[in-house]
Amino acid sequence: MKEKFIKIFAIGSLTISLLYGVYAYGCAGGWWDARFVSIFSPEITVNNQSYEPFFFDDYTYFYNANSIQSTTELFKDETIADWTEYLEIYDQKTVEYYLYDRDLANLLVDITGKEDLIKAFNKYIETQYQLNFDHEKTNNFLTFIMMSRGIETYSNQTYNYWDYNNRISHNADQDFVDKKEQLYNKTSKEDAFYNNRIWFQVMRAKFYSTDRGSAIAFFEKTVKNQPKNSLYYRALSYVAGAYKSLGNYEKSNALFAQIFDEFEPLMPSSLFDYKPLEEQIFLQSLTEAPGTATQEAMYALQGYYTNSFEKMQQLYAINPQSRHLDFLLSRWVNINEQHINIYNTYENINIIDVEKVKSELKSKVNLTQFAWVNRVANEKKTNNPYLWKSAAAYFNSFVGDYQQSTHQLQEAFRLAENQLQKAQVRNLQLFNNLLSTNEININTKGKLIEDINWLFYDNDNVNYWESPTRILYLQTFTKKYLSALYQSQGNDLMAELIYPTKGFYKQKTNSEAMENLLLSDKRSAWQDVFIGLYPYKLADIYESRGIYLFYEDKIDEAIAEFEKIQPFERREYNWKTREYEMVSVDYKTLELPGNPFNGKIKDCNDCDHRAKQSVKYSQLSFLKKVKEMQEKIKAGDDIYNNAWLVGNAFYNASYFGNARAFYYNHIIDEYGNHISHEHKLMLYGMENVRKYYSLSQQAAQSDEEKAKMAYMFAKVERNDFYTNSYYMPNDYFFPYGDFVSFKKWDGFVSLKEEYSNTKYYQEVINECGYFRKYLGIE
Repeated sequence: MKEKFIKIFAIGSLTISLLYGVYAYGCAGGWWDARFVSIFSPEITVNNQSYEPFFFDDYTYFYNANSIQSTTELFKDETIADWTEYLEIYDQKTVEYYLYDRDLANLLVDITGKEDLIKAFNKYIETQYQLNFDHEKTNNFLTFIMMSRGIETYSNQTYNYWDYNNRISHNADQDFVDKKEQLYNKTSKEDAFYNNRIWFQVMRAKFYSTDRGSAIAFFEKTVKNQPKNSLYYRALSYVAGAYKSLGNYEKSNALFAQIFDEFEPLMPSSLFDYKPLEEQIFLQSLTEAPGTATQEAMYALQGYYTNSFEKMQQLYAINPQSRHLDFLLSRWVNINEQHINIYNTYENINIIDVEKVKSELKSKVNLTQFAWVNRVANEKKTNNPYLWKSAAAYFNSFVGDYQQSTHQLQEAFRLAENQLQKAQVRNLQLFNNLLSTNEININTKGKLIEDINWLFYDNDNVNYWESPTRILYLQTFTKKYLSALYQSQGNDLMAELIYPTKGFYKQKTNSEAMENLLLSDKRSAWQDVFIGLYPYKLADIYESRGIYLFYEDKIDEAIAEFEKIQPFERREYNWKTREYEMVSVDYKTLELPGNPFNGKIKDCNDCDHRAKQSVKYSQLSFLKKVKEMQEKIKAGDDIYNNAWLVGNAFYNASYFGNARAFYYNHIIDEYGNHISHEHKLMLYGMENVRKYYSLSQQAAQSDEEKAKMAYMFAKVERNDFYTNSYYMPNDYFFPYGDFVSFKKWDGFVSLKEEYSNTKYYQEVINECGYFRKYLGIE
């Protein structure tokens, strides 16, 4: 039986190997990451962008979710162009088809010889892709196609991650490899291009064989006859991989470092495959390096994985001009920012005492390490003095040497190579100026206003997630720092305007003061900066004021505030069109999802929201209806029903009711199952509910009415118990473990002992499981 031809030869060029798998670790794309506590942008400050994958990222193995690209894709364009130029008579589409078309594999799999191959091509290949077999280079191309495709049988092995029983790696046998090497030995060295391609395929075959180490010997024997092109470095990576598989990490690391230093496309895979060694072994491994440049790269790679600062120092001592120093410094800065810059948005750490903040910043700096960085920056021996000046200036701000920071930033600005680097300096200068400010006065306003305007209003900075510089932390820190200064000076209004805090509007005087400021035509330019940033509109203020007044049972005043609300335009995201658009919003007309006057046995907000509602209430119409009922109560008109309905209104507008959307407001900012301590008493509280239920209970005439009110009070008792036992003491409460769902409420006792003869009593038994348990029915 003839051996199938594909087992001797194959298609496809240069595919991803076991050595170059795609390694994207962690969580990428828009999640919390290093940039949320960082001002220092490595992609701006490090001039050589080939280092970008190696910048610090605390969530992914490579920065910005970069990954190791498969060599198939990495060198695809180059391979197509090279073969097209060599063949001369075919266009790039034809060459690409033969090198990369996956369906072509089905055609090749049953080929047993070259004659069969030619017949198959003539029969099945479309006219546009037909080959001229009288052309000598075409026959070379055909041999290469079959050879490389055969090797991919071994190089492209994959397995199901969850299939634990099918992970056997198949290696090429010696006969397979020998035939490839025999073909190479017969290849004319006069045809350097073709010889080079076949040589590389032999390297691949040996690497994926049962004797991976044979790739080393073959490379050393033959490499002198090969050009130092991309195939050379890819072959060298096979040699490094072979040494690694044999456990010779000193040699493999030296080769990976050489590739890292000399061949940019394989830098990520070389770094990934580098194995960090213990210090003594690492020092010994340096002797394996072919030259000083490779040794420098070894220090950089070792520093990436181990003591980056120590290796940065050692590398500087060897060569202050080493380009590898830059990405190590950027990592040192960004890693230090993680524990220094804690005043971020998400941890909700407010700055109260700016002097304490300055002391904390300085205490978190490793002064010994910083002194070295500062010295190197001032020596001006490095390849990228802009980067070192910027980094040193940044840390001089941390330690409180604001004058030296200013001087270094002025030098960095002069050294900047583009506008983005100048923008980075401007960010750092603002940070330095902030920390050097101890009070807000006319001089500090003049010093800060231009840069603060730029930070928040420049087109590149308006959307922090699109900004080329890292501005989110600086924007947050700026607001918190200035707000703290105003607090220390007793100006709570400006403190709130610059950095809003929950609870400020609980005091009506604060609300009115902010309203007056927003409406004033005598505002300063400084105030206008922050008014433009203030997240709340007058409509939000009026709405919040009306909501607060409602819970104080000041319905007339609440209505008056809602009447002030004017429609406004707001930018919202349309999920259907997937675009932002301006929409008109009027808080007065937004409808509540459920009927707020319901007083049912079972609390089921979703049920109330789904139920058909003959009347839909907005916040304003709801308030007006409450006012109407209160007036009837005062007039003595059907007190039982009207008081019961008003009690229901306060119940449903609480955390426990179907109309909790009534208190949904940007300023109050209570939207979920967690209520902040500023609003717990207001939104959990049952005082107004109890007040109106008591009026209804006093006016009740029949046993049915009295039974209903007994049960309503049982619900109030339950809510008070939950509030006092679980919600008030805890920021978050999940009803697990020792949670008590109900007790022997007074309302339950009264309903059982006094009103068991009523129809309502039977309805409660049917609908309330807690009551049935109390009765011992279940």
